Amino acid sequence: MTDHSQLDGRPCFTPDTAARLLHAWQITAEVSGLDSERDQNWLVQAGGQPSHVLKIANRHDGSGLLGLQQSMMRRLSAAGLPCPAIIPTPAGAWWTEADGHLAWLITYLPGRRLTDVVPSAVLLDGIGELVGRAALALAGFDHPAARRRLQWDVARASQVIGDYRLHVTEPGRRALLDRVLDRYQAQVEPLLGELPSSVIHNDANDHNLLVSGDTVTGLLDFGDAVHSVTVNDLAIACTYAMLGSSDPALTARCVTAGYERWRLLSAPEHRVLPHLIMTRLATSAAISAYQQTIHPDNAYLRVSELPAWRLLAWLEPEL
Repeated sequence: MTDHSQLDGRPCFTPDTAARLLHAWQITAEVSGLDSERDQNWLVQAGGQPSHVLKIANRHDGSGLLGLQQSMMRRLSAAGLPCPAIIPTPAGAWWTEADGHLAWLITYLPGRRLTDVVPSAVLLDGIGELVGRAALALAGFDHPAARRRLQWDVARASQVIGDYRLHVTEPGRRALLDRVLDRYQAQVEPLLGELPSSVIHNDANDHNLLVSGDTVTGLLDFGDAVHSVTVNDLAIACTYAMLGSSDPALTARCVTAGYERWRLLSAPEHRVLPHLIMTRLATSAAISAYQQTIHPDNAYLRVSELPAWRLLAWLEPEL
């Protein structure tokens, strides 16, 4: 069976208690909640203007995982990628502890979420370029916390989809999940040990990419980072850019073209890419079905559910 739910250990701070955590940085400001799956993120506003984001980690996320996220952010920022900066406390600490949770502060980045715009071909290419540049910047990077068990790791798709498929109650959808899983086990799983691997962001979805016009202005949320199949970062970026697209195939080609200007895919990576996209969609749908049994009133946990099912149904005949 899969490990504990991603939602176990989620912090439940109120705006007032979250705002008091800012005193560790000698900041007095108002905060408002931002969407998040397994932790809490708070927008910090000073004088009505956004300045920072306060992140309160899941109780199960210790200092090792925070160290992984912060090391990745520093490395990517040094390579010129648009990542938030981490703000230490005046005492020089990179996080503070509160009620069993670790809290840390990052700079606010401007831009709109990708999910709120209709991306042009230029922007889609730029998304691929960002992910390709990240792959290059992270080449050779490692961290002990990246070698972890994570249900969003594509290497665990058989277990995750297999465990959660019964929570998909509509027979046609469950059968579709089973077909995707069969393809994954036949086309991808045997190659997992041969495909290039590295530490990857693992969640370049349409809520974690900020854009302005045709420019990507932010890569957010490193909480799902893991050592896994390198090309899966491209697959994830393609997947969420394709959601709601009028031409998903063209969308994927644009993102891939931008990526390959920085990191060329091998022939096996090209072959598995469509299956990785399908597997990400199936994983998301299966996890969403399970999470609804735990928190049926949390709309954010279902944000990609209907578009994922539509895209899965569209993609299947293409393979």
